[in-house]
Amino acid sequence: MSTIALVDVNNFYVSAERMFNPKLEGRCVVVLSNNDGCVVARSGEVKALGIGMGGPWFKLKDLARKHDIIALSSNYALYADMSNRVMAVLSEFSVRQEIYSIDECFLDMSGHSGNFTQYGQQIRQRIQQWVGLPVCVGFAPTKTLAKFANHVAKKRAEYGGVCDLTAMSSAQLDDIMSSIAVGEVWGVGRKLNEQLQQGGITTVRQLRDFDIQRIRNRFGVVMERTVRELRGVACLEMVDIAPARQQIISSRSFGKSVTSLSELQEAVSVYMSTAAAKLRGQGSRSEERRV
Repeated sequence: MSTIALVDVNNFYVSAERMFNPKLEGRCVVVLSNNDGCVVARSGEVKALGIGMGGPWFKLKDLARKHDIIALSSNYALYADMSNRVMAVLSEFSVRQEIYSIDECFLDMSGHSGNFTQYGQQIRQRIQQWVGLPVCVGFAPTKTLAKFANHVAKKRAEYGGVCDLTAMSSAQLDDIMSSIAVGEVWGVGRKLNEQLQQGGITTVRQLRDFDIQRIRNRFGVVMERTVRELRGVACLEMVDIAPARQQIISSRSFGKSVTSLSELQEAVSVYMSTAAAKLRGQGSRSEERRV
């Protein structure tokens, strides 16, 4: 059985800014959208304050003064350059690499027979030394499990930034999956999370162990693949060269009614900034079409 690694830069935009300004280390830092309107990235210290993604900056001014939060304008040229450096270093650790996003990369570990935890620490040390960015690494038999392992590596300090699911016993894996909400599974969005919760599936383990036919009947073949991947059955292949997307969507549902035009404008600005970053990341351009 092959093993896949998922390497993800921690708080990427903020970490890139800290690389060139060490005084930001340990401080509460947010990166704002193109017009400095909304929060598009948060440091760990800011996340601990409960500040969510996409929040309008003008609404956070009082909280910012109270906690001495530093707000930075986004610098997408810098982030793209730092991403390229990270991916170049990671290419030396595997013969097959899938760049999934600006700060995430899958590595095929076929042919590597050593200790994955030690190898993951080598990856972390190399990226830190050569690029100056902190990363976490997750190892598992499938891409979905590798994403899950990376989540565990990020959220649980005892793993030291590297989580190898292949080295765990069934009981250990059950315990971890039982303690993590189903919404953390790769591909489970807000609406699907609500549907799963209503059906009594609240943890990763419950989703993994749910009847596969019932999952397919209710949620379709994509969700069936997710469940199979959680069981260690690889359904998603590595993609050496990701095809350029013909359509990019960046959208969210509002948690409350929006009655202010300025609030709506700020939210739209965040989503447009995210979509534009994805567009630049794949080297594409947009065209205006009139119908």
